[in-house]
Amino acid sequence: MANATPILRSFKAQAASDQTNVKKDDAFKIPPQDLMEEPGFNERDYNDPDVIAQIEKFAAAFIAGEFIPPVIVRIDPATGNRYVVEGHLRRKGALLAIERGFTVSYLMCIPFRGNDADRVACMINSAEGLKLNPVGIARGYLRLLNMLQDVGAVAKRVHRTNQQVEAMLVLAEASTSVQKMVSTGQVSATAAIELVRLHGDQAGEHLEQLLAQAKASGKSKVKPSAFREWVPPRKQSSAIYTSLGVLAASLKSQGVPHSILNPGEVLNTEALTGQLVQVDAGALAQLLQAFQQAEQLKAKREGGATSQEESGDKPDADQVPA
Repeated sequence: MANATPILRSFKAQAASDQTNVKKDDAFKIPPQDLMEEPGFNERDYNDPDVIAQIEKFAAAFIAGEFIPPVIVRIDPATGNRYVVEGHLRRKGALLAIERGFTVSYLMCIPFRGNDADRVACMINSAEGLKLNPVGIARGYLRLLNMLQDVGAVAKRVHRTNQQVEAMLVLAEASTSVQKMVSTGQVSATAAIELVRLHGDQAGEHLEQLLAQAKASGKSKVKPSAFREWVPPRKQSSAIYTSLGVLAASLKSQGVPHSILNPGEVLNTEALTGQLVQVDAGALAQLLQAFQQAEQLKAKREGGATSQEESGDKPDADQVPA
């Protein structure tokens, strides 16, 4: 009777066997003090309260002995220095735990493989810990664009559409005041990008004025409704359009001149001034009723309504606007 296949009870044994599909890869244990952060590489604001809170969470996790995902590290071929590519907040959390008297002997580190553009994309796309804020993402996209020289190539690296990348590049090149307002939550990335496209270098001044107006009315941030021309929501727009159709059909049945019902591109209103037409009272009342309902929604918006249906605003897209 043939011997039974031995049970391989460790990853090391399974990786050494040609009877399994387990492959050995490299992972290294490096003290957190021996890891460095490349100046200007990580697009995080370490003064951001959310970033500070995330570092605190990692410090608490180290002290509690919880599992911490590996850090991705590269070695600078010129100096031999070990730089963090992904896992900056985990490193800072470990250093904070050490500062508080806890021993963190090492971090599990995985070697980074790729070029400079791959490094930036890795930092932007990181799924561990806290996501970059919109300004950090925008600056990362700009760095990738400077490396790759093609918006489509950037979009492919960060798994976004060309339009999304182009929008964030507008934010990346906006003034410091605009970027600061986005980072502090005083305006969404989407709204800021829209204003920069409208006003260029003057967008910061417009935003400051809009923020002052918002604060005067008891609000803390600039909403798109503050600068977009208001249009009725779909339901009211549809009612107005339908009512206009009923009115137009009524006018046609009453023999209103073709020149009025089907004016050319240039309408000579002066020639029509003073002329009278008969209007079906029911059709006119239907149109005025739909218009009145839209006006009531507009008044609610101006009075501080916050719901999407009342204000006609679209939801903010703070991360990566389309």
